Amino acid sequence: MIKITSDVYNISNRIKHIDKNYFIVYNTSKRCFEIHNKGQKNTYCVTLPYNTLDERTLNYTQKTLSQNLNEILNSIEQHNALLKKEQMRKTLNEMDDSINQLIKENF
Repeated sequence: MIKITSDVYNISNRIKHIDKNYFIVYNTSKRCFEIHNKGQKNTYCVTLPYNTLDERTLNYTQKTLSQNLNEILNSIEQHNALLKKEQMRKTLNEMDDSINQLIKENF
C-alpha cells in the first residue's frame, strides 16, 4: 500500500476536513484507493469506487460516515424492497402466462 500525501486536487488534505484522522492509500494489490482512519485499531474504512482522486472522493466519503448509517441502511432496505416487489411481479406474470397457456391447451 502506498500512502497518498499529495495529489492534483489536494484531496489527501481536504479529506481531513471530514475527519482529521482520515488518510488515503493506494492498495497496489487491489489497484484501488482506500480511505483509512488512524484513530481506529483497524484503520480501513472504505474502498473508493473511482480510479482517480477528485471531488467525488470527498462526496463519497462524506456519505459513508458512520453517523449516516441509519440513512444508508434505510436506502439499502428500500432498494431491497423494490427488488423483492419486482421479483414478485415477475413471478406472478410468469404464473399468469403459464395458467393462460394451460387454459388454451385444455379448452
